Amino acid sequence: MDLKSIAYVGFAAVVAIAYYLAGRFKNGQKIVLLCANLFFILAASGLKSLVIITACVAISFFSGLLIEKNLGQKEKARRIFWLDVILSLAILCYFKFFRDSFEAVRLFLSHRGLSLSTLVSPIGISYFTLTMIAYANDIYHKKHPAEKNFLNYFVFITYFPSILQGPINLYKKTAPQFQQIHKPDADRMIMGIQRSLWGYFKKVVVADRIGILVLGILGEETAVGFTLFWAMVLYSFQIYADFSGGIDVIMGISEVLDIRLPENFRAPLVSRSVTEYWQRWHMSLGEFMEKYLYYPIVLNKSVMKFSKKIPNSYLKKVFSATLASVIVFVLVGIWHGTGWNYVVYGCYQAFFVSTATLLGPWYKRVRAKLHLSDSAISWRLFQTLRTFLILTFGRFFIRAGNLGQAFDLLRRAARFRPGQIHILFDGSLAAFGLDGANIRLMYFGILLLIAVDILHEHKIKLRETLMQQDIVCRYAVYLLAVFSIIIFGIYGPEFSSASFIYQGF
Repeated sequence: MDLKSIAYVGFAAVVAIAYYLAGRFKNGQKIVLLCANLFFILAASGLKSLVIITACVAISFFSGLLIEKNLGQKEKARRIFWLDVILSLAILCYFKFFRDSFEAVRLFLSHRGLSLSTLVSPIGISYFTLTMIAYANDIYHKKHPAEKNFLNYFVFITYFPSILQGPINLYKKTAPQFQQIHKPDADRMIMGIQRSLWGYFKKVVVADRIGILVLGILGEETAVGFTLFWAMVLYSFQIYADFSGGIDVIMGISEVLDIRLPENFRAPLVSRSVTEYWQRWHMSLGEFMEKYLYYPIVLNKSVMKFSKKIPNSYLKKVFSATLASVIVFVLVGIWHGTGWNYVVYGCYQAFFVSTATLLGPWYKRVRAKLHLSDSAISWRLFQTLRTFLILTFGRFFIRAGNLGQAFDLLRRAARFRPGQIHILFDGSLAAFGLDGANIRLMYFGILLLIAVDILHEHKIKLRETLMQQDIVCRYAVYLLAVFSIIIFGIYGPEFSSASFIYQGF
């Protein structure tokens, strides 16, 4: 069962109806969510996946109880905490990074008449593993007590809208909501449906349409220079529309159920630096990395002791923050996938974030000498475009299958020739899988994404504004959204709607 399928929409609707009908009974809504979570995991990933996920949740749950029980013996609690973290990461690494090796062994044995079952990778393991690590950390640091009811914890970890691709939920913020009785509210439910519709529009109308063109260009070995570069520009919009679209669907369904999840995006298209971009993109992952990795490194006694030995006063001041940034972004790259291309992607991001800290005073002096004002529209626009281009080049590494392919794409893109920009106007792009009408619709969707981000950045709340309009206007917009998704979405035997990109992470 995929997030974008009709079956998932029908499933979510049935769950919502049962959820509110069960509100009359004690623990009724929690039982409905438990059944929904179990059914979704079985339908999306199978029984083996459910068994593995249940085992992971059980390990985390009982580890939390043991950590809390031994908080009076700090050393023992610390050992249990680190054992839990190491075990969780080992399970994650096994399914995430050793899949290719496992398949190679399976193929080797099959040629010799020995069978080995396919390795089942549990859905959402990259997301719920971080949630469980954060849970253990917070118990160890006495930020909240351990959950005493296994079913409560299981419902929280396996919550069906967010298990596939986040956001990464922290226990203290999200789990208590599953213990409350939620009553239906028409306005809130309509606003949730609004958000899900916008998410589906971004996915099937914008992201999947861009994906056809990007795949067509990258699959053509003769595509070089500006053509290839433009494909990566489009891919930047594709991955944003795809990931944020999925999150909008998840957030919308959760809003219908009166479950508030942490926001994962805050208009990243208007970012003026790579550092700012990562404060706006995948915010729940950023919050996890900041709380549970960045600050522990910055405040680590050994790191602070070493930084004091640095003779330069400014480097002494920024060393720990720079080191933490490098480690965090290398791990962010590895979290996104296997292969050295993801390591290089993490190092690439780390370079820009760390140099922004190291060279901050120098940048400030240069801006002062050039009389560049942060309030000037031209300078802000330049910063935004510069950041977008930096990020676009970085995505060569995650779009490629491996590091060799990434460098090959970069070499081909470097074969830029004057006049190649004409492909934007002479219809050449229509040779890569989309006709002119679909290309125009694609560009309209991209401009709409940019416009919505700009409006949100200026604190214009579009959904709230729509709710203030008369009923005819509201439902005309809703019907327009539904028919746009149905008519302009990428479906059928010729164009199949692809899975959400971040499900693969």
